[in-house]
Amino acid sequence: MKNKLPMKRDYSGKHLSRKTHKVLLVVNIVLFLAAAALAGGNLYYKETVGTVAMLLVMIVAAGNAIRSGLFLKNNQK
Repeated sequence: MKNKLPMKRDYSGKHLSRKTHKVLLVVNIVLFLAAAALAGGNLYYKETVGTVAMLLVMIVAAGNAIRSGLFLKNNQK
């Protein structure tokens, strides 16, 4: 029986399931919040390199969370 929902592929060519996207969404949200806390701490201690690094992590985590969320929203059952 074939799967009717089109599934995204990762770089190795494997399909990513809805459960995997849910896990990725949660992990990226937690990563974003942790990076925000660390960026705040780095700002408090005036560490510019650490602040910029955490902002980059926040951008990547937000992008990944948005893509996983959109996948889950577009492929609802």
